[in-house]
Amino acid sequence: MDPSHTDVYSPIQQAAPRSTAPFVISKKVRISILMCILLLMGTLEIMSMRGETQTIDEGVHLTAGVSYLLKWDFRMNEEHPPLIKDLAGLSVLLVHPHILFDTPAWREGNEWAFAHDFLYLSGNNADRILFAARIPMVLVSLALACMIYLWGRRIGGDLVGLLAAGWYAFDPNFLAHGRYVTTDVGVALGYAVALYVLVRLLEKWTWKRIVAFGITFALAQMTKFSAVFLWILIIVIPILWYFIYPIEGQTLKKIIKRVLTIFASALAGFIVVTFIIYGGQVAYGRDDIRLQQLMVQRSIIVSDGTLDQQRPEVQKVIHLTDPQTATGRFINRIVFDTPVPAWSYFKGLSKLISHDIGGHLAYLLGRYSYVGWWWYFPVAFLVKTPLVTIVFLLAALFVTMSRQRKEFFITRTPGLWVLLISALLYFLWSLTSKINLGVRHIFPVYPALFVLIGCFAAGLWEKSSKTFRAVLVILVAGYMATSLAAYPAYTAYFSEAIGGSNNGPKYLVDSNIDWGQDVKRLKTYLLQNNIPHVCMSYFGQADLPYYGIDYRYLPTSKDPHTPGDVNCVVAISVTSLLSQDQVYWWLKDYTPDARIGGSIYIYDFRGGRTPAINTK
Repeated sequence: MDPSHTDVYSPIQQAAPRSTAPFVISKKVRISILMCILLLMGTLEIMSMRGETQTIDEGVHLTAGVSYLLKWDFRMNEEHPPLIKDLAGLSVLLVHPHILFDTPAWREGNEWAFAHDFLYLSGNNADRILFAARIPMVLVSLALACMIYLWGRRIGGDLVGLLAAGWYAFDPNFLAHGRYVTTDVGVALGYAVALYVLVRLLEKWTWKRIVAFGITFALAQMTKFSAVFLWILIIVIPILWYFIYPIEGQTLKKIIKRVLTIFASALAGFIVVTFIIYGGQVAYGRDDIRLQQLMVQRSIIVSDGTLDQQRPEVQKVIHLTDPQTATGRFINRIVFDTPVPAWSYFKGLSKLISHDIGGHLAYLLGRYSYVGWWWYFPVAFLVKTPLVTIVFLLAALFVTMSRQRKEFFITRTPGLWVLLISALLYFLWSLTSKINLGVRHIFPVYPALFVLIGCFAAGLWEKSSKTFRAVLVILVAGYMATSLAAYPAYTAYFSEAIGGSNNGPKYLVDSNIDWGQDVKRLKTYLLQNNIPHVCMSYFGQADLPYYGIDYRYLPTSKDPHTPGDVNCVVAISVTSLLSQDQVYWWLKDYTPDARIGGSIYIYDFRGGRTPAINTK
């Protein structure tokens, strides 16, 4: 079919014209409101991030971005594609930092040591560099607000778009992670843009839109490896679309042809964009230092007879790569002797897959596991999402899925079901993950929910009585108040339904509450309370001496640890406090004297004073 041909049946054309919508906002007013939303979100993010040190992942992300741009060397932080890190690295280079590449950390590809050297040992101002790196991340989060607005406006008009964008802008989780040099908000933006352009293509089949889709899809793939799920969505969504909205002269052959064209556009865009972003990289596995090290480790395991003691997945890999077998010789030839374009992309993807197969130590409801739980993300969603949001979502889903709303859901708002089904499928996919480290990993789900809330809230406003409107205003005001109350410690936010951040550690730790971000706030607390030094266990990557933290050894359960024995002010990250090895669990018998940013607990044992016994 000629791509310039516009389908005879277009669900958007069949819907009521926007000019007849019950609630119309002039262009000047809606742009002004949207700008205010963006200004408020950006201000909250920038003001709150100035009081925080780097989170665990930020140092390696921003220094990886710098190394990509200056050296076209992609060894650092291969478990994430380059795009978001490139943005951070470009902003860092604008402040003209001093960069040392002639170091053991660089030569060995030690991303953690290289990041520490760059931020704290190279004569740079770590806070200035971190601030510069975070500014593009704030812009990415604001771009997502604009994208949510466009989705909402396309589905339900001006009011829906503004309500959806506003709801997103005040969400504590996005205010937290929208500031950080990480890939989580970036991939949510990638999903929202790629699906938006896909819907436009399905509505009107033109070459221009086919090309636009291929480019946006490819850029989404460069944000985070979890974007690979889009490869499934771009097959599922078009198939559903053409069965719901048949085109003129539709046959199964025409549907297959269009779906294959969409897939081909995505593949072509992916090949071109990946090759450009990875600087035309073509490499052999035999030249990769990490693979060389793995082969040495493999030889040691085989020669010393410890293969049976390895994990099942390690044993399987060793058997598959056995050069004495035909399969092993084939795999080794492909991996080591075949030139691979964008080698670092495919290596990073394979590392992530291996990471997920092997699992990662995670905490949930007082339990620990290396393989995670299928119900981790449902729990994380419930305890990290504001209560008002949950209430609105339940009401919106009930109204939207009710029988009398079927026509509205399917015919008049096709973008809404695309968003919701995509979010549902992504969420179900997340249940299979063995890397359970934070609600941030399901961020691509949230834009659909914000748009759904926008549709529901706009419908209430347009069709309800003054009483219902007053209730709506009160709920929205309560939601905004919740967000402002969490300022500036957005990372440690937990839903009011479970009692807020103080009860958060009962459910989750790590990036949900404690990511090493509160060292500067700790220093402020020590100065205000005239505390010269602390006994400390810190979960993070910030350099404590760099920020003037004088710390001592914190006794473990293996040491004498009565208040008289300790005799100092204890500062401990909550993730360390609840660590699986239980070495600091003796502190659980005491109530913290203070909580710094929700992530660092303070216990004053000076002079043998015993804090109140924790009876909870």
